[in-house]
Amino acid sequence: MFNKLNQNSRDKKAHFKRQFFLGAASAPIAVVLATGSMQAFAQEGVERVEAEAEASKVEQTIIVTGSRIKNANLVSPSPVTTVGADQIQARGTVRVEDMLNTLPQVSPSEGAGRANEAAGTANVDLRGLGAERTLVLVDGRRMPYGSPVSAPADLNQIPSMLVERVEVLTGGASAVYGADAVAGVVNFIMKDDFEGVMADVQIGAFQTANSNNRIEQTLRAYDQPIPGSTMDGESIDVNLVFGLNGDDGRGNITGYFNWKKQNEVLQGERVSSACALGYSNDMFTCGGSGTTNPGQFTSFGGGDVPFSFTLAEGGGIRDYNPDTDTYNYAPLNHFIRPNERFSFGAMGHYDLTDAVELYGSFAFTNDLTTAQIAPAGNFFQTKTINCDNPFLTDEMVQVICLNNGYSPTAADLEDRVAPLQIGRRNVEGGGRQNETEHTSFKVLGGFRGDLGSAWSYDVYGQYSKVMYSDSAANFFNLDKVANALEVRIDPDTGAPACQVAIDGTDPSCVPYNVFELGGVTQEALDYVQTPGFREGEVTQEIYSAVLTGDLTEYGLVMPWAETGIQTVFGAEYRDEYLVQTNDALTREGKLGTARADVEGGISVYEFFTEVQVPLVESRPGIEELAINGAYRFSDYYETTGTQSTYALGLTYAPVSDYRFRAQYQRATRSPNPIELYAPQSPFEFTLPVNANGLYDPCAGANPARTFEECARTGVTAAQYGNIADNPAAQFRNISGGNPDLDVESSDTYTIGMVASPGFIPGLNVSVDYFSIKVEDFIGSVPEEQALNQCLTTADEFFCGLINRGSNGELWASEDAFVIATKLNTGSLETSGIDVSANYAFDIGSYGSLRVDYLATFLHALDKEPLPGLDIIECAGYFASTNASCGTSKPEYRHNIPVTWTTPWGDLTARATWRHIGSVDLIGSTASNANTVLDARDYLDLSLRATVRDGVGVRFGVNNVFDKNPPVSTNVGSAGGSFGNGNTFPQAYDALGRYIFAGVNVKF
Repeated sequence: MFNKLNQNSRDKKAHFKRQFFLGAASAPIAVVLATGSMQAFAQEGVERVEAEAEASKVEQTIIVTGSRIKNANLVSPSPVTTVGADQIQARGTVRVEDMLNTLPQVSPSEGAGRANEAAGTANVDLRGLGAERTLVLVDGRRMPYGSPVSAPADLNQIPSMLVERVEVLTGGASAVYGADAVAGVVNFIMKDDFEGVMADVQIGAFQTANSNNRIEQTLRAYDQPIPGSTMDGESIDVNLVFGLNGDDGRGNITGYFNWKKQNEVLQGERVSSACALGYSNDMFTCGGSGTTNPGQFTSFGGGDVPFSFTLAEGGGIRDYNPDTDTYNYAPLNHFIRPNERFSFGAMGHYDLTDAVELYGSFAFTNDLTTAQIAPAGNFFQTKTINCDNPFLTDEMVQVICLNNGYSPTAADLEDRVAPLQIGRRNVEGGGRQNETEHTSFKVLGGFRGDLGSAWSYDVYGQYSKVMYSDSAANFFNLDKVANALEVRIDPDTGAPACQVAIDGTDPSCVPYNVFELGGVTQEALDYVQTPGFREGEVTQEIYSAVLTGDLTEYGLVMPWAETGIQTVFGAEYRDEYLVQTNDALTREGKLGTARADVEGGISVYEFFTEVQVPLVESRPGIEELAINGAYRFSDYYETTGTQSTYALGLTYAPVSDYRFRAQYQRATRSPNPIELYAPQSPFEFTLPVNANGLYDPCAGANPARTFEECARTGVTAAQYGNIADNPAAQFRNISGGNPDLDVESSDTYTIGMVASPGFIPGLNVSVDYFSIKVEDFIGSVPEEQALNQCLTTADEFFCGLINRGSNGELWASEDAFVIATKLNTGSLETSGIDVSANYAFDIGSYGSLRVDYLATFLHALDKEPLPGLDIIECAGYFASTNASCGTSKPEYRHNIPVTWTTPWGDLTARATWRHIGSVDLIGSTASNANTVLDARDYLDLSLRATVRDGVGVRFGVNNVFDKNPPVSTNVGSAGGSFGNGNTFPQAYDALGRYIFAGVNVKF
């Protein structure tokens, strides 16, 4: 099923890379011979090209960039938001993704410490198009995959203290920087010329009063603990940076070391997430899982006399009540994982000659995090019980066996085995844990310099590897659970024993007695619990050569311009390969989700060019008028073949105070190895609640849909009205890769204006309209959409994706699932307006103020699941799954920092107002506390001061007023989607106020 590359293929690629790199490296020499004396400058990543980038325009100033061309007199048409190191420190950020998620252009994505089911990596998602469509660079060079199970770059690999600034380009840039830049580019510019020694230490913690009257009433009503005021989630971040200039300034080496430790925060420690919320009769309830304690024993509506019972206090059994007997799985789930990270590295450059600068870098990161979710259990995975099991009471034998035609004394052994499915939570064993470790390193080496007065070059090679391991603890071995439940009296001892121990098949088996309170022993747990393990690695090799030219001296200057044509030629080869292996039990699904081994890769060679043509300069009514273009040819010769991307832009400044810009870009994105080769395995998805209070539209005594409709999904007449719903809204899908995927294509339009009016000194304003449409979008058909389409239209394609279990359910058995594997679906389109403004002014003897305003007005975010289907409109909505709309997509967000630079020494104060607009549940016709996530406004405060030469301190509080996050049952509590703890912790401040303090010492 998977495209495994053989050694012969790898040898051919290695030979090709050598030939490619030698050819690319020789390109500058050929140009020298052809053109004679030439000179230019070295290109270093995403360049600033706006002539008016004065010192006052810092942090969130909109600049015009996104080109490999550097010219101080011209402007490229792509808008960029810049976040400076000062702003990063002002928020006390120790996780880079937390800083980026506050920007309106960023759709909050996966965080290393947030979702329980996440890969342990931290991503950034521009425009809500998916993190895999945002290209992450460090100093203009591509980062590797996050891990063998998550393609988007892992921001954990970036040392935040060494970041000089972050440039966020949101107009698409595939023609300039290559694939994955469909939504844009996030470029981390690092400090590479540091001199001296700097030590920095910061501590932080979350504090909350845990006050929410409505949720507190719900917890009391369901006899759940109510968390009180608390301070937790402590973190410490230690950085050491050292640098040295040498040989009269001809070179520099900068090194760094970072250690970060983050303590855990559990959902049970926050009032908003202390229970898995349900909603009924306009009131929140404490719901949960049907796999409970002391257990649910059921026939799921089957048999002559269907049954569903649990154990009664004091002995005996009673009917199972789905409203009160569910298991509250939320408290043991993580809001923030415990995490520890070490990283160190160095970067250096040296002028070998006036025309040749050598440079290189090395980076190493080790990140260890532990995810915890509610205890494992028998999730209705065993199907039968032997009626002569000595742990069964007479009452149980009557209900399970005798009432349905089975007997413990039947002559035919088959008549002694009755259908029984058990949902029993392993509370004795504790929460399921996955200890995930990422170890990554990257080496880079190259040379750059001038080739005379018109040309410059940059040639480099980069190798990176990310190693991944995942150790699972407290999971059940399903084979051993089945063995431990088949218990009979041992004829030799007269005591209960496993059948496999009696017949000698497995003498180590210990009976697992779930049929009486307190019946589970430690010896039984030691037998049925089995650790799991998977590991893998992803490698990346890049070889690149870029030639930059200024053709002014050749006379290639337009008649009304002063600056000549600027151009870039380049070539790049990239090879990415992943391997993931699992232990045998994990591969076979004996510990829960089956995960097949994965191996595969992609290789691509690319040739690209850019040109910028100044048409008119310094003329009446035309201060600047220029066009630019970019083109990239890519050949994914082992997977999707050849593709072309291109861009065309225009910039116009009638006077120096006002500039207009417009650009069109055509981009393609080839599927990455994980999208191509990931194993097809079961996972969870959630469904919204129906009018009858149930999640499956065909479940319950009074289903939300008619029998005719439900029959289209596989429901029989006998099952209709008897199908068990999942009280946790968690159902099964089959997700995974698809080696037959084709490329995505996208069109991006941006048009905007930048103004710095001279009659208002200190004011800068930028307004940009964006429109991006991605076609043949790589995704999956949303499970909810597939189910609804089948119910409503009886379309064979959608009905073919629905597989109901033997009892009609969509969750309790291995043959119950909705197919949601990767495929080229329909389209995703987004449009809106970005506004940025800043105004700096003096306030007399009290210093100066600077007010920034950064906002996004989201006009549309439309998903077409498949060509011809109804559009899913996500702007202003949220959903339970990311396949629909996922995290909140508010139509308006803003960030307004106000910075006061005082006249009293080096003391700076900052107040920031963050606003997130309200969103409604997609598809809901009601408007209530469960279908609306109300708007949130947060206030952040910080102070920074220099107390003596070389010693600085900082202190801050984010979410000063301890605002609780908005909650909904349609978000999820276990992390099965991007939702976690009844909210979206990536989007909202779910943990209360964050308090931090730091000290910085420079020598």
